Amino acid sequence: PFSELLRFADGRGMSKRMESLSLGQGMGKRASELMQQGKQQGLWVVLQNCHLYTDWMGALEKIVEDYSRDDVRASINKEYRLWLTSM
Repeated sequence: PFSELLRFADGRGMSKRMESLSLGQGMGKRASELMQQGKQQGLWVVLQNCHLYTDWMGALEKIVEDYSRDDVRASINKEYRLWLTSM
């Protein structure tokens, strides 16, 4: 559960650098922006309730696949983490 992730983040000194967003219809743009911010600033980004926005999962897959490109990987802050939750 999310509470365990919060405890883990606290133990790693990241609880104040963790942002979460509950997904739902129309939240794809905000999620993408949050992920971009996380990559740049080294935040932990938690996208919750992925099961509620299945239409956006293809876009999320493309974003994450791009992380493996050399030019993208070089720009990702080493502290950045992306966490996904679903039922």
